[in-house]
Amino acid sequence: MQRSLCNARIATLLLFVALLSQPAVADGETPLKFEDEQVSMRLVLRTPEQLSAFYQGRGFSQAAIDRILETCFITPIIHNKTLDALWLELDQWQFDAARQALARIKRDYWPEKWREAGLPQAQQSTFGWTLMPEVRDLRLDESVGGSVVIPMQSRPFTMTANFHTGLDKKGTIKTIVFEGVQCVRNGQ
Repeated sequence: MQRSLCNARIATLLLFVALLSQPAVADGETPLKFEDEQVSMRLVLRTPEQLSAFYQGRGFSQAAIDRILETCFITPIIHNKTLDALWLELDQWQFDAARQALARIKRDYWPEKWREAGLPQAQQSTFGWTLMPEVRDLRLDESVGGSVVIPMQSRPFTMTANFHTGLDKKGTIKTIVFEGVQCVRNGQ
């Protein structure tokens, strides 16, 4: 039982990595990327069809998939290129559209949605694995990726990612700004 659970987790992780490696935006548009001597970061935006197929393949009910499609998934992939620690802390990130702040949808939003949809615990755990960690340090040559969720937007928004640096978080703050980010909707 333990081995099959481990194999299932590995298979889910491999499929998620494969999903992350797909083009960043639909219809051949240029991916949203940033790179300098310290860090590289790109944003991957999924179509509703991609999200539906991924979660349907994990056994999610249509009711649960419908809850997911009410939101906007942004998947940052971050790579630390320096000897210094880079701190991912999602509460330090900001989202805004037309100078109005957008609240990030945190992990505590989902349990009620899953209860409403009758989603079993196994799928809830799978979903949790696909989200970006809330807090984590990245050391030299480490990467991390996962979904960050905001309310669905019909207009472009700005995402500002702030990273503390240094083992003690007392180094300079690294800021990366992506402007004109758009949620992907059906038909885009």
